Amino acid sequence: MKKFIWPINLIVLKKINSTNQYAKKYINNKCNWIIIWTMNQTKGIGMNKNLWHTEKRKNLTFSIVFKPIKTLYVKKIYIINLVISNAIHKTLSKCYNQNNKEKIWVKWPNDIIINNKKIGGILIENSIFSKQIHTTIVGIGLNVYQKQFQKKWNASSLKEIFNLNLDLDSLFYKIIYSFQKEYLLFTIYGEKLIRDYYINHLYLKDKTSIFYIHKTNHYISGTIRSITDQGFLVIESNKKLYFFYHKEIEFLIL
Repeated sequence: MKKFIWPINLIVLKKINSTNQYAKKYINNKCNWIIIWTMNQTKGIGMNKNLWHTEKRKNLTFSIVFKPIKTLYVKKIYIINLVISNAIHKTLSKCYNQNNKEKIWVKWPNDIIINNKKIGGILIENSIFSKQIHTTIVGIGLNVYQKQFQKKWNASSLKEIFNLNLDLDSLFYKIIYSFQKEYLLFTIYGEKLIRDYYINHLYLKDKTSIFYIHKTNHYISGTIRSITDQGFLVIESNKKLYFFYHKEIEFLIL
């Protein structure tokens, strides 16, 4: 029997185009912690509707249908993103990187980065009712055993980085438990604890980087300083602070 803080309802599929798309049929289900898991996702969707490419039986691809236990208003919609990002970061750090040999980061808003390579991504879709989050679908893709990636993806996998034999089942359940634990911490201690951890492990924080600003169609040189209490990225450029939502800015990885 797996250990969880709240019971889960697990649905395992042999093959599906997208676990997030499949999970939407459960938005109005009264059950919480419904998890859709497949070893063969054929058309996974990432941020900005980009395809998430994954090889059969080599990675983790699953979605969690989650109903906030604590009232969560739209203006705090970013909290779930922080909670699951922290949960994955803590799981990987504790299980595979105890000696801190590799640098594990969270790339704003929700990519997992190790040694400057993307090894995982999160797609969050929310159902909103009366300015509150009614249901959230958290889609997670984690590269575990995959070895072949297109250069433009700037991606890698846990196997390539840590050179360990990884148990997909074990890693899956550890992430679920870590998500529940991180959410429990939020309900008890509030968002500051969650936000502080996220900021402390923010990729490229306090380092000069290049960003593309969609609104002005320009590149700027700036330094990530923090995120606000509504999830906006804070970038310092020419001694001024600028605030960006995730669709307004793009990182240029050199």
